[in-house]
Amino acid sequence: MQKNVGTADRILRVTFGVSFLALGLLRLVSPFWSSLFIVLGIEVFLVAIIGFSPLYHWLGVSSREPDLVIEEEVYTWQTGERDSER
Repeated sequence: MQKNVGTADRILRVTFGVSFLALGLLRLVSPFWSSLFIVLGIEVFLVAIIGFSPLYHWLGVSSREPDLVIEEEVYTWQTGERDSER
């Protein structure tokens, strides 16, 4: 399970997760919507904590910055400059 949720995405998910949980637990809306907000809040919050979204995986999307390939890493270690700066 490779992480596919970036930092900004995780911050937004924590914010929305806590908001949805608060809406559900405070019961400001009908019982159906409260239950829905609780379930949605838990799901969004768990994705933020784990850093992996099954939906992103299924769609082939990632909000993380791409990692360097091994050749670029080796070049960076050897020369101290990025491959794109050559």
